[in-house]
Amino acid sequence: MANGTEGWCMAKAKKTKPRDHLIRWRVSLITATPAKFVDFTMAPDAETAEEQVAEAHDISVELRSRLVAVREDLRQSFKSRGQ
Repeated sequence: MANGTEGWCMAKAKKTKPRDHLIRWRVSLITATPAKFVDFTMAPDAETAEEQVAEAHDISVELRSRLVAVREDLRQSFKSRGQ
């Protein structure tokens, strides 16, 4: 190969750690069917999202185990609204 690319390599893309991204989470309290929506929050993971919402809404320690955070895909929610 005489095109001058021998020994040349591309720079690797900088990878970000998963915790560097904040994801939108939909947090609900499971008390009955359907679960009661509490709030949206931006957090790196589901556990952190549940803790943030529990503190923001003064949810008792007894009920915190009934919180569930579901990742909210913003692209999907825009599609479902016809945008």
